[in-house]
Amino acid sequence: MKPKQRWLILGSLLLATLVAGYLVEDEPAPEKTKRKGSVAKKSAVSPSSSAGSGRLVANSAVPEQVAQPLSFPEPELDEVGSDRKKVIDPFRTKSWFVAPPPPKPPKPTAPPLPFQFLGKLNEEGEIRVFLNHQGKHIIAKVGDVINNTYTVEEISGGQMVLLYQPLKEKQILSIGSDK
Repeated sequence: MKPKQRWLILGSLLLATLVAGYLVEDEPAPEKTKRKGSVAKKSAVSPSSSAGSGRLVANSAVPEQVAQPLSFPEPELDEVGSDRKKVIDPFRTKSWFVAPPPPKPPKPTAPPLPFQFLGKLNEEGEIRVFLNHQGKHIIAKVGDVINNTYTVEEISGGQMVLLYQPLKEKQILSIGSDK
């Protein structure tokens, strides 16, 4: 088929569609709608005598129907009578985003040691360490509890191992060499 013939057929089909759309009679508007609380007004439609094609034309003497805003009925009561049914909004927004869980709080740690090393004394195989804590002088040995917070675990090799009792965490205080 040649392009000229194809365009001729398409043009004639378009023209036939337009003529058929023009000649079709309009249907009258529905007289009543079944909505609670509002009834649609009847619009007068009369056939036009000047249009020989039989089309219906709206009468210009009757005002056009004004669209009323939609009113949603109140939710009805359940069988129990005290709770209202849940009204679902069909135009609500929906997001598929799921927020990540909040980060876990960091594990608590013991505060830095509040002691300052002053000196040590090795007496009969037992080592005693002299410490300064907030202006107070403390003499500590293995097994002592300082301020009900720190326990002296071990004193050897130039370090003192203290256990922070609330968290059961070991901390090391440098106390010099074992000379």
